[in-house]
Amino acid sequence: MITIGRVKFDRIPDYFLERYDAEIAAWANNFQKIGPVKSFILREGHVADSSPNPEQGAELIQVKLIAKLSRRGVEISPLEQRDEVLIALHCEKMERAGLRSKQFTPEPERPWVPFMPSMKRH
Repeated sequence: MITIGRVKFDRIPDYFLERYDAEIAAWANNFQKIGPVKSFILREGHVADSSPNPEQGAELIQVKLIAKLSRRGVEISPLEQRDEVLIALHCEKMERAGLRSKQFTPEPERPWVPFMPSMKRH
């Protein structure tokens, strides 16, 4: 468990916290609108696996975190065991590829997404 102030992160690797810190901060700043469950699309760039259908390009993986409020602060953890496993696999894959947590990885083309938003550098 990692503690930052009154926020405790449980079963979330440091690599994930560093890579998605801007999204976690935006979640905290907009908690009233977003709510206790936040979805994250894993940014794997060129190391992303191909979709089962090659015409669809690279696979998009979504994981969810949940924030539980208590008198002692906030505890953030993966929503389900599936999310915990996918986060761990993502971090291992990125580290194995030699990518630093803050390193920008442009997303591969996904022809089936008609409006793919541009991913900003963080």
